[in-house]
Amino acid sequence: MVPALFSNQRETNLQSTLALVEAVLGELGHPASGARIDDKTALHAWRFQQGSAAISVALVHRTAFTHIRVSAVVMTLDGKVDRAVLFAHLLARNAELTGAAFALDNNHVLLVSERSTLDLDQSEVNDLIRRVAQYADDHDDSLVARYGGTLGAT
Repeated sequence: MVPALFSNQRETNLQSTLALVEAVLGELGHPASGARIDDKTALHAWRFQQGSAAISVALVHRTAFTHIRVSAVVMTLDGKVDRAVLFAHLLARNAELTGAAFALDNNHVLLVSERSTLDLDQSEVNDLIRRVAQYADDHDDSLVARYGGTLGAT
C-alpha cells in the first residue's frame, strides 16, 4: 500500500519550516547557503552576525513537533563580573521583554526565543529572528558597559 500524501506530518512540518527559515534569512540579507552551520544539537541550524551579536537559528527536536529556537550571545562573562547583580538585573529585564528571555549557557548570556513549528508562518519566523536580534542589539553594549565581560561570544 502506498502511504498517503503528507502522512508523515512531522516530516512535512520540518520541510515546510526549513523552507520558511531559509526564505526569511534571505529576506533579511543572510542567504541560507552562507549562514548554514553544522550543529550536532539541531536538525538544521544557521548563524549570522548582527552588530556584535551572533544570532543562531536552529530547528530542534522536541517530542510533539520540531521547535524553532532563535538565540543570540549578548555577552561573555569573565571573573570580574558580579554575577549575582547581573543576574538580578537580567531577571528584572525578562519581565519587560515580549516573546524572548535572557538565559545563561556556561559563561554566555543569551537572548532566547523558542516555539513549536506547528502552524508556524513566515511572518512569525521573521518576527522571532528580528525580535531576538533587536533585543540583543538593544542590550549588549549597555550590559557590558555596566557589568563588564565582553561583547558576544569569545
